[in-house]
Amino acid sequence: MTERHAEPAMGPQPVAPRRRPRAGAARALGIELVRTYGIVFALAALVVAVALQNSVFVSRTNLLNISSQWSADGVMAAGLTFVLIAGGIDLSIGANFNLCAVVAAAIGQHHDPGLAFLAALALGTGIGAVNALIVTVTGIDSFIATLGVSFALTSVSEIVTGNQAYYVTRNDFLSLGAGSWHTIPYAGMVMFGTFLLLGVVLWRGSYGQKIYAIGGNREASRLAGLRVQTLYGSSFVLSGFCCGLGGILSASQLGSAQYNIDPTILFDVVTMVVLGGTSLLGGFGAMWRTVVGWAFIAAIGNAFNILSVNSNYQNLVKGLVLIGALAIDVYVRRLARSGAT
Repeated sequence: MTERHAEPAMGPQPVAPRRRPRAGAARALGIELVRTYGIVFALAALVVAVALQNSVFVSRTNLLNISSQWSADGVMAAGLTFVLIAGGIDLSIGANFNLCAVVAAAIGQHHDPGLAFLAALALGTGIGAVNALIVTVTGIDSFIATLGVSFALTSVSEIVTGNQAYYVTRNDFLSLGAGSWHTIPYAGMVMFGTFLLLGVVLWRGSYGQKIYAIGGNREASRLAGLRVQTLYGSSFVLSGFCCGLGGILSASQLGSAQYNIDPTILFDVVTMVVLGGTSLLGGFGAMWRTVVGWAFIAAIGNAFNILSVNSNYQNLVKGLVLIGALAIDVYVRRLARSGAT
């Protein structure tokens, strides 16, 4: 789904009347190219720069390793994409993910992995449903609502676990996160399968088109007969389900879980989606954008390890990249508006 821009109104021009429209068209095309493919060009430049320093970066083994290590982040980013396009934000994904991983590991210690995984998925989905009820029934802004839920979940996780880790040594539990099919990690397959499935739903499905509609103009969608609150709330439920899936992948990969298993995952996931070009204002975005954003952040993390750069600089670089991406998006929007007047 692409944005539409009004054509510039052209009055009588005494000098070179044909150059202004051509210049305006070229400018509009340039703006659209930057907004649509700027992150793709940036990713390509990053890959080339790192590969020139160390060719291992683009090796098949390393790329498969990246898909496995960053699978939980990717799955959660796919779910968060729906929330942002719908016009909301879910800041509870990190705490939801951690709690789901703990539940999966705790049950997986002594019970069938299937039961552990189902419990984690149910918990994540349930937390998403709680978020949905808060933002739709009470009308509290999603930023505040999900931030409060995040604090609550973090406290619950710490109290329940006593800040102790749960370790699982069962091979059937570890196979999903650590296993592979013909050297292709199962975790990576789950992530890309999630990207593909949710991408098709967002791109071609009626549900996805309705999510775009309510994110772009909620009042117009309501007048058109859409159940705006139900659709809006459902995006949080979907995000919660993806948090549960991400928690399962993490617990299965590591064979352990604790309440603060990955304290930076919220920042990474939000950065992936926003960096890809999905608007924080709602109504604009695409799953392929999230995939590119995921690849960019995963590439940065992997590049730091391969090039033996101090890991303390990772968040600094990610933060600067995020600010830069948002600044470019604001600038491009201003150019687009000025070109439409």
